[in-house]
Amino acid sequence: MYTRRTFLANATALLAGSSVRPAVWSRLALSNSDPANSPMPLLLGVDYYPDQTPESLWEEDARLMADFGITNVRVGEFAWSLMEPSEGKFDFAWLRRAIEILHKHGIVVILGTPSAAPPPWLTAKYPEVLMVNDEGMPVSPGGRRFTCPTNKTYRRLSLQIATEMARTFVNTTGVIGWQIDNEFTLQRWGRCYCKFCRAGFQDWLRAKYGTLDTINSTWGTAFWSQVYTEFTQIPVPLPSNGDANPGLALDYDRYQSFANASFLEEQLVMLRKTCPRHFVTTNNVGAPLDTIDLHEMYRNLDFVSHDNYPGFAQIYSQGMPPEALSKLIALGHDSMRSVKDGKPFLIMEEQSGKAGQRFFAPQPHKGQLRLWTYQAVAHGAMGVNYFRWDSATFGAEEYWHGLLNHDRSKSIGFDEIRQTVKELKTLGREMLEASYPADVALIFDLDSDWALAVQPGQNKLTYRSQLISWYGSIADTHAGMDVIPAGADLSRYKAVFAPVQYVVSEKEASSIRRFVEGGGIFVTSFRLGVKDESSQIVRTPLPGLLRDVMGVTVKDYVPIYSEKIGVKFSSQLAGPDGECALWADLLQPSSASVLATYTEPYAGEPAITINSFGKGKAVYLGADLDPASLARVLGALVETAGIKSSFGLPRGVEVSVRKSGERQWIFVLNHAAASREIRLPGQFKDQLTGTMHAGSTTLDPYDVLVLQPA
Repeated sequence: MYTRRTFLANATALLAGSSVRPAVWSRLALSNSDPANSPMPLLLGVDYYPDQTPESLWEEDARLMADFGITNVRVGEFAWSLMEPSEGKFDFAWLRRAIEILHKHGIVVILGTPSAAPPPWLTAKYPEVLMVNDEGMPVSPGGRRFTCPTNKTYRRLSLQIATEMARTFVNTTGVIGWQIDNEFTLQRWGRCYCKFCRAGFQDWLRAKYGTLDTINSTWGTAFWSQVYTEFTQIPVPLPSNGDANPGLALDYDRYQSFANASFLEEQLVMLRKTCPRHFVTTNNVGAPLDTIDLHEMYRNLDFVSHDNYPGFAQIYSQGMPPEALSKLIALGHDSMRSVKDGKPFLIMEEQSGKAGQRFFAPQPHKGQLRLWTYQAVAHGAMGVNYFRWDSATFGAEEYWHGLLNHDRSKSIGFDEIRQTVKELKTLGREMLEASYPADVALIFDLDSDWALAVQPGQNKLTYRSQLISWYGSIADTHAGMDVIPAGADLSRYKAVFAPVQYVVSEKEASSIRRFVEGGGIFVTSFRLGVKDESSQIVRTPLPGLLRDVMGVTVKDYVPIYSEKIGVKFSSQLAGPDGECALWADLLQPSSASVLATYTEPYAGEPAITINSFGKGKAVYLGADLDPASLARVLGALVETAGIKSSFGLPRGVEVSVRKSGERQWIFVLNHAAASREIRLPGQFKDQLTGTMHAGSTTLDPYDVLVLQPA
């Protein structure tokens, strides 16, 4: 599983529904005692820590925030030890005083339930709540996210503190919503393997499969004599002098995702009952992080909240060009927007200065903090909270710089962020709640991701690396793009891209078949349809259930280590020869046409094919192409779908659109450290400055335009 650190450490190489309530943020009242029943304010705020700030400074902080233009703060998500200093003894008086001061200055509050970091008394009394890592070792307390998501004692105590908070603040003027827990997707160990999770896994399997015969058949436990005769015999996939059963391992990933989502759901059910007028969300980091199925986690929450730290990536990706970093960050935004089917999301934590713990991010250049905010808004954010108001002078995040420095002077980014907040208020609610039109979808399939991690076939091949590369290549076309799960409705898109869709269920295959038959363009890659949803290899020629759609059979598959294999392109994909990096599927066309072939030692063998199927096309990239070739090929296929930006944009400049009825806002973002000239397809007015632009215009380093047709 990816943590924040491992995700960012690999970034440079990787880049070389059912109970949703509509528009909750514009529908809910500020509080039960508000006679005007006013709509929610625009959520433009900060993350604030009165639990870490002397009370003598709260009044000054609230006054400065109000002068700054802040509308809301998030508080409390790491303050369990102050709210419950000993078991069953609760103290919310300090938090109430802080909320009252903030409200007096016109600032509303999002309360965080504190279950991400329990107090020492809890783990000392109940050591069984501690997570067990993938080496079978208990994780020590003292940090955060070190507890078991299944453990009933921890669930009871977490629900208890959240319930006491809810009862205390249900009618408190100024409280508008809740964040449950904090950053489920960011953990050093993404899975717990304790005895409680083992028992929970066994119960989950009993509910899913019903009988042991079904489990034994589904997993193929006859291999290595692992036929189970009691549910209590089923292990968790800890090291065992041999790889775990692939079906068991995949189901355990699913169970752990379920365990975290159901942990959250317990608090959500209580908050819905106790505080029905408040919104409820939680914050996470999206793709390519893959610990949890966020569609499952956010299904019953009001909206998605995303944490955004572009500069932090630079710590572990030195030398990454700005345009590559910008695509990595955009992937996260697009994936989080897509979790709730395109509904606008909140940035719960936005970088406001140097970020870091052991190591510090570079100082953001002038304009970058504003640029990063506008990139989030351009991709669908409806509000932004900056992390954090004041820089901590103690604790593990002392060097996570806020709007105020350690000496409480204004940070170097203070005025830039204040300008940005003012601009966003001027752009207004209609823009911030506008939709994000997408003609293209990129499938992010957790089953394929998790199953491939168990058996990658080539030791450097990862699902996430392919996802990032494909996203970056498609992003170069400036097409509006959703990042969707494999089972999503494809009918709204012109083109759908699915890298390394290793696991394909019958339902997913039928959806893809209907999409292509109806006129869509489906583009996929090597290792397509190798496994079913149980992680068993299919018993038909590859690509299995999609062989007719793709019009090819995989003759053989070749992991590549030291040998050099090239790719020659036909006139339809004209360009210089490419290189095949980690994998080559050798294809035998049945009805497909050949778009590229391999060089020696597989000279003439088809490497890329295209098949007409119904009214649409299906393209198979059997070769793991080098980045330049992949960008050119995927770009050409986007154009084949009739999608082409009318803007002339140089490297490092991004364009994105939001729409509300007949109105649209076109965001032009310069991620480069130098000025860039852009060509415009008409006359436009910049909504930030009122300046008219036509023909061509120059965008300063890290600058932003928000255009509307004149």
